[in-house]
Amino acid sequence: MIAGLTKRDLEQVIAALAIGLGGGAVFWWLGLPAPWLAGSVVTVAAASLSGVIKQAMPRHLTKFIFILLGLQIGGAVTPETLNTLSRWPLSFLILALTMVVLVWAGVVFFRKVYGWDRATSYFAVMPGALSVALALAADTRADLKKVSVSQVIRLFVLVAVLPSLISSLGELSDAPPQVLPDPGSLRDLVMVLGAGLVAGFIFDKLKVPAGLILGPALASAVMHVGEVVHGTLPMWVLIPVFVFLGTMIGMRFAGVRPADIANIGGAGLAGLGVALVVSVAGAAVASAIADVPFAWTILAFAPGGMEAMTIMAFALGLDPAFVGAHQIGRFVLIALAMPLVWQFIQQKPGNTKGSDY
Repeated sequence: MIAGLTKRDLEQVIAALAIGLGGGAVFWWLGLPAPWLAGSVVTVAAASLSGVIKQAMPRHLTKFIFILLGLQIGGAVTPETLNTLSRWPLSFLILALTMVVLVWAGVVFFRKVYGWDRATSYFAVMPGALSVALALAADTRADLKKVSVSQVIRLFVLVAVLPSLISSLGELSDAPPQVLPDPGSLRDLVMVLGAGLVAGFIFDKLKVPAGLILGPALASAVMHVGEVVHGTLPMWVLIPVFVFLGTMIGMRFAGVRPADIANIGGAGLAGLGVALVVSVAGAAVASAIADVPFAWTILAFAPGGMEAMTIMAFALGLDPAFVGAHQIGRFVLIALAMPLVWQFIQQKPGNTKGSDY
């Protein structure tokens, strides 16, 4: 065993990463948007569905990648970014209202159109909080297969399709290209990495939602704004992060049978369509009211995985601080509110725990 991995675990992870790297290289060669992330997702998902990859990514291997992602988010925070914060509370408020409408519309859609029970509908529609949704759903009579397949399909489609969609907006996006600072020196990299590891460990131990990302992001932002360090993570670090994250998403299809995709995939895609309509409407309102580019708000409001949507901002040249802040805020809101809302639903007259909601 190496770092808690069995020989089989290690073989599967190495194989998946090799497939993901190859897929990213092909997408890069084809000139597609966000190639290293989208390419690795598509190819590893295909390998998982075909049975070549038979397991999900071991959780403890993802921790360091999340810390690096947090550091990169924080590194994008500049004094100029802080000057625009006065407009962000409006978009945060619109984001919260959009999430309420999204969940309500999704639950109604799944129940009325597909006849799913309330628990399954509720946890299947939750945007970008897969681990929390599955953990809570497991304690109810929700259909875990429907929940997991719907959630994974949502994330896969967003990562595979959203880069091209946003890029196709062209002038409609009205988004100025984001020029990130040059990569920092080796000294800066060591300093910010050390601070990120400590902050991530503390936040994770305190069980702060998204602590492995939020802690390093805050530490990195403070160090950059205070000019203790300068620059961002170099591409020789970021490209492996893209590939690893895409591989992790693709490996979530391990154990999912093609028949499950055929039976549940249509409902999952339709539910995603409802979520996208609500998200894009909210993003359009936020763009107009908060006076930020539409492409930024689309990605910030996208109902996908927080880490995937944030890293996509780097790959597409959008404002990673804006997108990251909103995605983290949405994740924290969902993670904190989901158990409370579900307890409220359970306590409604006529509902008892274990019943078919």
